[in-house]
Amino acid sequence: MGQKGLDFKHKEVVNINDGKRLGYVQDVTADLETGVITSIIVPRQ
Repeated sequence: MGQKGLDFKHKEVVNINDGKRLGYVQDVTADLETGVITSIIVPRQ
């Protein structure tokens, strides 16, 4: 693990059901108390 939030911007999001590429991560939202990612934002194509 050990990745910072900014490192996610270089990751591509792929739908595991049909393999469709959804785009690259634009932003990540996390719960600061628990450190759990609550959402990943991908821009519309």
